[in-house]
Amino acid sequence: MTIEGKTTAGPANVLDAISASHILHPHRHFSHPNEVVVSDTMTTEEKRAILASWASDLHAVESCPELRHPPGVACSIRYQDILSALKALDGSRRDFVKRRQTRRPVCTIFG
Repeated sequence: MTIEGKTTAGPANVLDAISASHILHPHRHFSHPNEVVVSDTMTTEEKRAILASWASDLHAVESCPELRHPPGVACSIRYQDILSALKALDGSRRDFVKRRQTRRPVCTIFG
């Protein structure tokens, strides 16, 4: 469909917009690091970017440095919870690599 010479967003563009929204405004979509980890609309790198920004000292609660309060998130988040979420992302990546390395070849060439 075309309106005034502009095409509407197709499915791929919609997914890109959703993903961009998650990264630019994570507080609209997530209230805890575990919600970021289990999201199925983002890549691991995008999840890592959100969690890393939340872990930043920029969001540290002044009187309680073990807490982070990213803008727009209703409650403060424990720094340890953010680190645990990042480790979970690392663990899932290691499991994927390990599974790939232990797979048998699909076809072989007989000489």
